[in-house]
Amino acid sequence: MRIRLPKIALLILLLAAAIISSSCQSATEPAKQSSQELPRERVAGTRGGSLVYRLTSPPKTFNYLMVSDEYSFTVAFYLMSGRLAEFDHDTQTYRPALAAEWKLGDDGRTLDVTLRDDIKFSDGHALTAEDVLFTFQALYDERTASPTFKDAMTIGGRPIEVSVIEARRLRLVFPEAVATPENYLSNLAVLPKHVLEGDLKRGTLRDRYSLSEEPNKIVTAGAFIVESSAPGERVTLKRNPFYWKKDSAGTELPYLDTLTLEVVGDQNAALTRLTQGALNIVDRIRPTDYSALRGGGGGGQVRAYDLGPGLTTDHLWFNLNEGEENGKPVVDPVKRAWFSDVRFRRAVAYAVDRESIATSVLQGLATPLYGFVSPGNKAWAATDVPRTEYNLDKARALLSEAGFQLRGSKDAPELLDSKGNRVEFTLIVPVENEARKGMGAIIQEDLSRLGIKVTVAPVEFQALTARWQQSKDYDAILLGTSVTEPDPSSYVNYLISSSPTRPWQPKKPAPTEAWEKQLDELLTTQAHERDAARRKALFRDAQIILAEQLPVIPIVARHIISAANSRVRNYRPSTIVPYSLWNAEELFVNK
Repeated sequence: MRIRLPKIALLILLLAAAIISSSCQSATEPAKQSSQELPRERVAGTRGGSLVYRLTSPPKTFNYLMVSDEYSFTVAFYLMSGRLAEFDHDTQTYRPALAAEWKLGDDGRTLDVTLRDDIKFSDGHALTAEDVLFTFQALYDERTASPTFKDAMTIGGRPIEVSVIEARRLRLVFPEAVATPENYLSNLAVLPKHVLEGDLKRGTLRDRYSLSEEPNKIVTAGAFIVESSAPGERVTLKRNPFYWKKDSAGTELPYLDTLTLEVVGDQNAALTRLTQGALNIVDRIRPTDYSALRGGGGGGQVRAYDLGPGLTTDHLWFNLNEGEENGKPVVDPVKRAWFSDVRFRRAVAYAVDRESIATSVLQGLATPLYGFVSPGNKAWAATDVPRTEYNLDKARALLSEAGFQLRGSKDAPELLDSKGNRVEFTLIVPVENEARKGMGAIIQEDLSRLGIKVTVAPVEFQALTARWQQSKDYDAILLGTSVTEPDPSSYVNYLISSSPTRPWQPKKPAPTEAWEKQLDELLTTQAHERDAARRKALFRDAQIILAEQLPVIPIVARHIISAANSRVRNYRPSTIVPYSLWNAEELFVNK
C-alpha cells in the first residue's frame, strides 16, 4: 500500500444476497422487541446430542486459506480451525486459544508467543511451533494464493517474520509497529505440517481439504472435524476428540456429538423447518418471521431475539473514478461533475428518509445510520458524527448553492445542472436482495421530490461487483458490508485509497483530495497507535471526515435477528459473524 499503509488482520465481508438480508415487506407496523430476554447463560453442559444449523448458501472449501465467502468462513475457519487467539463475543475482547500467552516488545513489533502444553491436531499428532511456522509459510506462498488471509496478514506489503525458539515458543516480528497484535493471532489458524508439507512443496496446497476430500484426511485443530459432506446440501461435523478446551467442571468440549450445517436457501422453508424442529438455529431471520416467532413458535419451543444493530451496514455510493478506459472517460463527465461535488452528495444524504426505510422495509428492525460505523460497534462508533437527517429544505438549499436549478411542476419537479442537463442516474442493487431492492425503491421516490430521476437496476451480485471493481461501468451502487470484529483496523482495507475494495474509487494510486489524504493518514496512524484513548480519537476523526465528505452515504444498520429451539443451551448469539455459532463448542441440547 502507499505511504506504508498496514494491511490489517481483520476481515470485511461484502454482503449482497437475499439470504444474508431480511426480505422487503409491505407491512408498515414495526416489529416490537420481544418481551422475553435472551438468557446469557454459560453453564456446564452434558455431552452428546446433535444440532442442525441453517446455512443460506453452501461452503466452497474446508481449506481456510482459500475461503472468500461467509459460509466457507464459518465452517472452515470458525468451526474447524484452531487459532492462536480467539475473539470473545461476550466481552468483545481477545482471549488465549492455542497460544497460552504472548508479549509485545517495547518496539511494538516483536511478539513472543508461547503455545499451550500438550495441544494436538484431530489425528492426535502434537501441535508445535513448527506447525505455526509452516502455516505462515503456506499462507504467504504465491502458489497457494490465499484470496483473503494473505492480504490480511501482510503489513505494508510485507509479511510477518516468524522464527521458532523451541517446541512451544516462537517469535513474530511485524514489519511495522502494531496497535493490537491479537488481530493477527486471531487470524492464524494452525495447519498440520505433517499432513500438508508435501502439498506446499508441490504447490498444490490450495487444492487440499476440498468438499470432496475424504473426511479422515482433513486434519484440523478446531472444535469440530468433518464427518460427511454432501456438497450443495449439507455438511456434518463431529467432535474433535483431541480438542483442547474443557468446561468449568473439567468436561472435554465440544459437548455436541455432531453439528449439521444444512443449506436452506429459501426463507419460508427455513421458517417451516425451524418450527417443525428440523432446524435448531436460524440466524438473520426476516422481520415477519421475528413477528411470528417472538411469542413462541413451533408450539412454544422456538424463540426469536432482536439482538440490536450488528456490524452490518447498508450504504450507497457514487462512481468517482477518474481517467479513461479504451479512449473514453470511465464516468460520464457530466455525471462525474455532480457526483464529485460534496454538496450534491450531502443533498442526496439529506433527502433519504432512513426512518421510513427502517420502518417500512425492515419493520423497525434496523437503526438509521449517519456514520460509516454501525452503532452496534459500541466501543468504537463515534457518537458525534454530523447527522444528515431527512430534510428536503436543506437538500434543496445545497443543490441551489451548487448551481442546480429546479424546473417542472410541484408534483413533477425536474432538477437541471448549471448547464441545463437533466439530473438522472441509475442505482444498481443486487437482484438477490429483496431488502435492498425495497430500499432502492424508497430512495428513488425520495430523490424524485428533489427532481432527480433515479432508475433502480437490479443486477446479479457477481455482475455488480465486476462493474464496481473491474469495468467501473455504473453510476451508483447500493450495497453493504460487515466486519468480522469491531476493532478499528477492520475497516482500513475497505476505506484506504489503494484498497481494491474501496467503494467509490478502488485502487487509487495516491489520494488526490486533501480529505482523502487526511483519512489515509488517520487510518494508518491508528493502526500503529498503542495508546487506547489516542487511538479512539484518531478513529473518531476518521469517522467525522467520512460523515462530512460522504463518499459513502450510510443508510441503515440492520438488527441481527436470531431464533433457536428452546432445547439449545448456552445459546448466546452475537451480532458479529458467525452469530449463533461463535461459541459452538459450548452449545448443548437438553434431552
